[in-house]
Amino acid sequence: MLRTLNEIRGLKDPIKQSQVEFVISDIPALLLAKITQKVAGLLSGNTALASSKELRLRCTSFSYPTPKIGQTSLFIGGHRRKLGTIQDKSGVWKCKVTEDFEGSVLNIIQAWCDLIHANIAGTRLPSTLYTASCQILFGGDSKGGNVNAKLKTRTVWLRGFYPISYTVNTINPSSSDPIDVDISFNYDFYADNSYSLWNLFG
Repeated sequence: MLRTLNEIRGLKDPIKQSQVEFVISDIPALLLAKITQKVAGLLSGNTALASSKELRLRCTSFSYPTPKIGQTSLFIGGHRRKLGTIQDKSGVWKCKVTEDFEGSVLNIIQAWCDLIHANIAGTRLPSTLYTASCQILFGGDSKGGNVNAKLKTRTVWLRGFYPISYTVNTINPSSSDPIDVDISFNYDFYADNSYSLWNLFG
């Protein structure tokens, strides 16, 4: 159906992918992972650690959290009717991060995983010490990539956030392409924006 020019001009500008970014909180999980890896690094010499800012800047893509509605079936006169049950806002958040020369990305993620379960030492920490929060930020100026500059920012909060796996993509020693790491994070629930009442219960 054809639309009038006034209707088209009245639409708001689309958000660009360059106007979306994420922020992982440092406290307590990432900070504790850095401390433990620095101590271990005194023995191994493996001391390079990426910060939350470096993870954000080195990230080339990431997923968006989505809800899942459970369903139950009701049969009436041989006809099936599906009814919605509970809304599940937990899931897996995935991102792709480019590794650096010293391996700081893998070091910090592995150190974070060791907080959850250090298989050599056999230790497991309480969830309050290895979980973090992550914010996905939408907004920026008209040029893109400058979040929080002029437009109102929409925030999505991920709670109960911690890594559950990472995968290093296939390495071709004859190639000069950078090495990417696919990281999967658990989140227990997400709140759609920073003003959501549900965020207060995080």
